[in-house]
Amino acid sequence: MEPTEQKKRPTGMTILLVLSFINACWNILRSIIMYFSTPMIAKMMENGEFEDAMEPFVTTFGEEMRQSMMDSMTLLSSIDPKYYLFLLVLFIGSLVGVLRMFKGDKRGLHIYAISQILMLINASVFVYPLQKPSPFTYDLLLTLMFIVVYYLFFKRMEMSNDLPQSPEQP
Repeated sequence: MEPTEQKKRPTGMTILLVLSFINACWNILRSIIMYFSTPMIAKMMENGEFEDAMEPFVTTFGEEMRQSMMDSMTLLSSIDPKYYLFLLVLFIGSLVGVLRMFKGDKRGLHIYAISQILMLINASVFVYPLQKPSPFTYDLLLTLMFIVVYYLFFKRMEMSNDLPQSPEQP
């Protein structure tokens, strides 16, 4: 009896899985850092410490850069730290989904998709109301693109496994 043939994962799917793995790991780290640093950033903004720290950059990059940085930091400091805590949990879920998909488990796609959709909802509650214009449409399209592509890869793998195998030549 011959050993069972493993499902062959398409190269494109492997590339997307690696990118999703890197994204999840990076954002897990980022969420931890931002959860703890957002209150400190808000305090620095209130006390004017951040604006004082920007002074050396004004002479090099100009007033427009300083204003852009101040706007970004104001937005960042107004995000509730709970957003990053929820994001941490959701990126862990996304990572679990990616790792399961690496093993060829289609349930990993479901875990990944649910995590990604909940991330959009999380951002819709905590971040998108603060941003003008809101990047919701872009984020939604990117999320849907990854989910659909993963789905199509799994369909392709299923279809290739359903094909009758040609007998081996002696």
